[in-house]
Amino acid sequence: MKFGLIFALQDPPNGENLPRLYDEVFTQAELAEDVGFDAFFLPEHHQMPDGYLPAPLTFAAGLAARTQRAQIGTGILQLPLYHPLHVAEQMAVVDNIAKGRCILGVGLGLVEQEFNAFEIPLSAAAARFTESVHILRKAWSGQTFSHHGEHFNFDNVTITPRPVRQPPIWIGAMSTITLKRAGRIGDGWLSDPLHHFDVMKTWAEMYRTAAQEAENPRIEIGIMRNAWVGESQADVERLWWPHVRDFHLFYLRLGFFSSGRFNTKWEPWIKEVKSEDEWTYERVAPNRLLCGTPDQVIADLRRYEQEVGCQYMIFMLRCPGGPGHEETMRCIKLFGEEVLPHFTS
Repeated sequence: MKFGLIFALQDPPNGENLPRLYDEVFTQAELAEDVGFDAFFLPEHHQMPDGYLPAPLTFAAGLAARTQRAQIGTGILQLPLYHPLHVAEQMAVVDNIAKGRCILGVGLGLVEQEFNAFEIPLSAAAARFTESVHILRKAWSGQTFSHHGEHFNFDNVTITPRPVRQPPIWIGAMSTITLKRAGRIGDGWLSDPLHHFDVMKTWAEMYRTAAQEAENPRIEIGIMRNAWVGESQADVERLWWPHVRDFHLFYLRLGFFSSGRFNTKWEPWIKEVKSEDEWTYERVAPNRLLCGTPDQVIADLRRYEQEVGCQYMIFMLRCPGGPGHEETMRCIKLFGEEVLPHFTS
């Protein structure tokens, strides 16, 4: 099992300190690579007042230049918002900077205001997505090709430069239909960080089954989790939990519960939450957050390894509001010293 980090590149409330945050993330990535982390992932959203990263491939180029070994991925790029040839070209450049270390994690996005801003109908998201994945694979082959589809039409295109290797395409999915799509056309499945362990276990099996039925041999599972390791459980709850709670409640305040950020078909209890005061550590943390002392975290990781069967565990350590840079650096170091060596062959 490999280990990654996903970076929350937001600076609430108004994005005034983004240059400093970017420098901190580069420094965190360098340390994480040194202590044994295997991959780094970058999210994407648009028009957020806190500067939520709108250009993950741009940042990925900087991250690739500051690291030597770890894979660099998007988690996720909102593929329907782009022309796939632009994505193919940009990703090829990043992969050359990274010397072949890139993973393209893609998803639908489905935030209506973002689709409206780019004048793309939300109703076209799924069709644009599937067509784009097909185009990306052809574009990275190095061959001249034409395409005539529902949303994209062009003739005699050759994408240069070629990537060092064809970046695997991981698909973000958190519903039955999207998991089946990931199994059919993807090289991997990238989970969200919010849902319960039992949901992750079921979704992983749905993804594997869909891949097997489609005779797709490319099966990789990357499970995202809010994670923190500390000297004591009390330290974790005091230093880290308030920021995770705010991260979760962000989606509640914006009404994302009803839009699918939490899949209430699989976690119906969320519909019963009437007040933010009900979002407590005791109610939310078990089987959802990956946190505690090194021994507690190691035990939880063994469960994911054995019962979910994932190849990657991807941690969001620092949420948009914190903890701070120095605390995050100590957490990365503690993961490297006390946790990751237990999973090194």
